[in-house]
Amino acid sequence: MMRVSGWLRCAILLASLTMQAVSAVAPPMVARIIQHSFPERRESLQVLTEALFTEYQQQKNITSLIFYSYGMLKLAEQLAVENDVIKAAEYARTGFFYLDEAAELYENDPRVRYLRARIDAFLPAASGRCVIALSDTQFIQQSSVTFESDILDNVKYMRYRALHSCGEINQAAALLARLKQARPHLKSLSLALNAAPEWEISEATQIVLPLAGDK
Repeated sequence: MMRVSGWLRCAILLASLTMQAVSAVAPPMVARIIQHSFPERRESLQVLTEALFTEYQQQKNITSLIFYSYGMLKLAEQLAVENDVIKAAEYARTGFFYLDEAAELYENDPRVRYLRARIDAFLPAASGRCVIALSDTQFIQQSSVTFESDILDNVKYMRYRALHSCGEINQAAALLARLKQARPHLKSLSLALNAAPEWEISEATQIVLPLAGDK
């Protein structure tokens, strides 16, 4: 039988406790996504996305509105692949509208700004959203809220991508060099990624859970 090291057991336990906390604190639909991600099938994705908007209307928890916007953008991506360009554009507009609405409602909350930057920083340069991502990442870095180093590294990486997309190549290169020097173990530094990465435990514990707990 394979032996599990102490640090791995701790990591597994932490992940389990984090998911339990997500279920206890976050609105049900949001907790489901953090635990299992958005469904791949469009019909299931549509149902879950609509449920998120209903959840927001009933509970007024801003995380439900943000994840609703995420769902709309994912639906837009699927429709674009199916060459339903008109409907894809409609869903994308709705997704970005509510994402920006959430950020405007909570403009002084770095956690909300983080959740918006998490989308905008991974979009193609042609979208023009890099300017918003730069504003959000700068706001987070200047915020008085204390985040742990892994979240701050994510912010730097998102800012690096946004700088590159906005044509600030020299600034992007300088930031990337500082990031690699400080965190040589980081792997996800590619510009080739065209979608936000999978959720990290640190994002659940430092961003989503505290925000979902605000009533």
